[in-house]
Amino acid sequence: MRLDLRRTLLGLIIAGAAGVALLPFACYGAGAALGPPRPTPSKAQVPPVVADALWARADGGRATRLEPISPLTMFKTAACSAEAHVFVDGRTELEREEDCRIYMPAMAGVELLSDAHVKAAQPQRGDFLNGLSRFSTTVWLTHSFTKDEFLSTFAERGIFGFGFRGVEAAARGYFGRSSGELTVPQAALIAAMAGTRLTDPWCNPAGAAGRRHNVLEKMRKNEAIDEQAFRDADMSELGVSDPPATHRPCVG
Repeated sequence: MRLDLRRTLLGLIIAGAAGVALLPFACYGAGAALGPPRPTPSKAQVPPVVADALWARADGGRATRLEPISPLTMFKTAACSAEAHVFVDGRTELEREEDCRIYMPAMAGVELLSDAHVKAAQPQRGDFLNGLSRFSTTVWLTHSFTKDEFLSTFAERGIFGFGFRGVEAAARGYFGRSSGELTVPQAALIAAMAGTRLTDPWCNPAGAAGRRHNVLEKMRKNEAIDEQAFRDADMSELGVSDPPATHRPCVG
């Protein structure tokens, strides 16, 4: 009897472990079956300053490519994050966690692109089904897109606050100029607005400047800009043009 009980318990443990291991594959398959067609890469040219700002916003770090999501990269990231919470070496917890992004660089940006793609294709779907589609699309993108393809597609199809789809629309909406004419602080602000409408540069310029600061700081860490360029851009005015006609009046 004891032997049978042990075998039963062992079988349950093995089955549970197998279920956990297979769950991501099941979610991927379900998302692929229920989601929209896979996105095709854009061939649009992205100005270098815009590409650097978008890569910084995407948490790409100094990586030269997207790292495909796999059980191994997920394990490395999880282990690194756990270590960052345990060991103290004089840096902040956030700084230590940033080091973990080397295992899956640009995931923040890939997730934003996946979200924009799924919402555009299936705006009426529920959160659960869209969540499966976003997960599947995110994994697929990391295996299928190069860094340049990701940046081109993100620049063309990403949402940059207040209904601006694509960097070109955002550049004209925020600054009244084309994306090729953007300065470093302007490109950083547009990148900072990716995936959010919570910070309004017209009604909350201080909050927008804070988000821009984060992107500029990452650009400096990525060595896309030097220290002087960082300081000049960080201290510059937002310089946004008049809000669009559909923008609600600021309160307070």
